[in-house]
Amino acid sequence: MSETNNLCVLATDFDGTVIKKDFFWYIIDKVLTEKDIEPWQDYQTGKITHFDGLNRIFQKIRISTEDLHRLIFEIPLEDCFIDTIKLCQKKNIHIYIISAGSDYYIKIILDALGIKDSVNIIANGGKYSPETGLVMTRPPKDSPFYSENYGVNKAGTVKYLKNKYKKVIFAGDGIPDFPAAEYADVVFARGSLLDLCKNNSVETYNLDSYCNVFNYLKNNCCCQNDDIL
Repeated sequence: MSETNNLCVLATDFDGTVIKKDFFWYIIDKVLTEKDIEPWQDYQTGKITHFDGLNRIFQKIRISTEDLHRLIFEIPLEDCFIDTIKLCQKKNIHIYIISAGSDYYIKIILDALGIKDSVNIIANGGKYSPETGLVMTRPPKDSPFYSENYGVNKAGTVKYLKNKYKKVIFAGDGIPDFPAAEYADVVFARGSLLDLCKNNSVETYNLDSYCNVFNYLKNNCCCQNDDIL
């Protein structure tokens, strides 16, 4: 089978990849205090998991739901992401967003863009109220997507996709993305992920913007994924 006829799938990180700034850092800058982010120091020193660090910080948010949504909508979207979604729809290329953050803000953004139903979301669950903050939940322990540390096992998710598709294209920017990048067939990277890939001889394309992903899919993937569930 020629490369242009391979069954391919796009798997992408969200924070710092689809949106230009992590929801985590954006919400810290806007509404949280230095004391509120102490759990992150506990994570960095190995006292708690990445999931628990995020979860404890997100639960410090105490603003109205309307104000939270307003802040979420302020986070800028990556250039060419919407074009990439439209291209994937045209070519029947399936899309998976894989995030160690929460599906709460991901769904809000994608729903506002009118593309939530065009994307598969694998992320920690989330519910928000001004009384409890944003409370995350991990996937079930028997799920192939479960990780004790991150909540979502990105490497496990890419391995799952490799059993269903001929080619997995992965895009990301952070340290949690590196195990997934090691299993992907094609990698687009920026930030910490790009450094890790270079230092560990993982072949990658620069993710200058999502236009890099768009152009690759346009020129290298002509998929017929109708039989892939």
